[in-house]
Amino acid sequence: MRIDELIAQPNDMDHMIQRVGVIADICNTMGNKPLMYRQVKGVINNAYKFVVKVTPDENREINGNKKNPAQQNVIQKLGIKNPVWATMEPAPGTSGPFGENNIMIPVGNYEIHHSSEVQDLGRKDDVEQFMDTYKTGWPDAEHGDNEVIVDCVNYYLINVGAFVGKYAGKKAKAILAINRSRGYYSDWDNLNKEMLKAKFGTYKDVGWYLSNPVTNYLKWMDENQKKRSADARADAEKGIDPYKDAFWNKPDWNKK
Repeated sequence: MRIDELIAQPNDMDHMIQRVGVIADICNTMGNKPLMYRQVKGVINNAYKFVVKVTPDENREINGNKKNPAQQNVIQKLGIKNPVWATMEPAPGTSGPFGENNIMIPVGNYEIHHSSEVQDLGRKDDVEQFMDTYKTGWPDAEHGDNEVIVDCVNYYLINVGAFVGKYAGKKAKAILAINRSRGYYSDWDNLNKEMLKAKFGTYKDVGWYLSNPVTNYLKWMDENQKKRSADARADAEKGIDPYKDAFWNKPDWNKK
């Protein structure tokens, strides 16, 4: 399916803190429901990629109808307007073949469709024979890596790498387990999946971390950045060179 979505990052740090609070409230409301994951490409690589809001195009065109008309037929029969694919099983790395790994949080009136017999709708030419296996609602955690189809107008994404590697605290960083058996690093295989699932198994788990260590860390970052900016403005008003202590302003630095 052609991915045609509007991906909106926060405007600034204040907006990011506000957005984290909104997502935390949604996660807490979702309670003990198991997490959904989604890989996404095209998010600008900066600090604000941590929490983005995505808007799918309604009734967007499905690529490859001639290659797999069964896919289009299933989507229509299920009455899905805004199909978004996700999985209950996290990828083994902070990135994968379809982009960076994210926790997906659907917003508003959404529906989830899933089948225990269909792992990947796009790769099943005979999927129509499994139509009666599709169910609507949240699958159990045992659903495994079979895809789920979420019909939603908006959804949020929490970047897994930033979440466990930077914002969720020291203990969460242990989830980033570099696989050294191959002799080289790959972000396709740098997560301890079992530790990730044990620590962040439900939306309620994620909501608590967003409300507490993540929000505290972001506020600390924001306060420090605002203080540095205020100090820089004060120095500029006084005519103080912000680089007065730089090595190139040291006497005879270039004579060594």
